[in-house]
Amino acid sequence: MSSKRKTPARTKTTKVPTPVASEKPSAVQPKGASSAPAAVEMPSASAELAAERARVEAPKAAPRPSRPSHDERHRLIAKVAYGYAERAGFRNNPVDDWLNAEREVDARLERLAS
Repeated sequence: MSSKRKTPARTKTTKVPTPVASEKPSAVQPKGASSAPAAVEMPSASAELAAERARVEAPKAAPRPSRPSHDERHRLIAKVAYGYAERAGFRNNPVDDWLNAEREVDARLERLAS
């Protein structure tokens, strides 16, 4: 196998011949009509990009948070309990801090679940 990069095959583009002005149209046109075909408005690149972003960034329904595992719940309670103890200068009863933290974490998890 060669290590050289191969270029893709190029395709030839063909141009559609435009009618010469001296040729007569096959059908009779009304007086106000132009002989040129109607212009088709193509969306600009920025409009296409904006449409793509809107399609990609469309808000999706947030999935319901699942219940945290036992270890995750334990870590959350420990963080909150440590915060209580730290604010009190570590003079409170650690069991009371833990129980208060447990109630707070459970209440937060209930609010998130509903």
